[in-house]
Amino acid sequence: MAEIRLVGFVRRFLHTLSPRQMATVWAEDFLGMLIRPIPGFSGFTLRWLFYRVLFKRLGGYSFIYKGVYFEHCYGIDAGKNLHVSAGAVLYGRGGLTIGDDVMIGHYATIYSSQHRWDGDDPTLPMIHQGHKSAPVTIGDDVWIGAHATVLPGIHIATGTVVAAGAVVNRDTEPYSIVGGVPARTIGHRPRAAVGAHPTLSAIAGDPPRDEQALRPPHP
Repeated sequence: MAEIRLVGFVRRFLHTLSPRQMATVWAEDFLGMLIRPIPGFSGFTLRWLFYRVLFKRLGGYSFIYKGVYFEHCYGIDAGKNLHVSAGAVLYGRGGLTIGDDVMIGHYATIYSSQHRWDGDDPTLPMIHQGHKSAPVTIGDDVWIGAHATVLPGIHIATGTVVAAGAVVNRDTEPYSIVGGVPARTIGHRPRAAVGAHPTLSAIAGDPPRDEQALRPPHP
């Protein structure tokens, strides 16, 4: 019985992936294991080159520190100057879009897919109900603090600061500071004058550069 369930699980998993996606999952597991612990500038460069191949898109030079885990990174689209600190986990199965100049702290976790718990058959254990995907979008100039968690389907607006340890289960406002479990607005960042920076056009009420493009479509 256990063998039958295992075969069924493997078949369901493989059925959800294209050949390229399966190759990406293999590469991030086995080749990623080799470059993940490399220190110094050589490690930054090797990881940047490696993930430029595996990501959907990875912009200008990025600082991916030792011990960062990307899972299903074929679904990750990231801009330039991305900084991801050691121990962070980014899960791109459901789609993860990251803007420019984003910092992600130590052991932060960002999920774009999760186990289903609300299936049609309540007698079916959750482990057999599959996954529910919901894309996550992160705007420009965002700082996600250490040990913070971003749940599937969330939009982190441009300029947001997510406090350490926060669990973000709802969209944030531009240039807000959010913290707590669940996260709520606890402050706002100062904003530059209108026109002082090309990425800060939202101050006058217009969305910042690429803000609308980063926001997921309404169902």
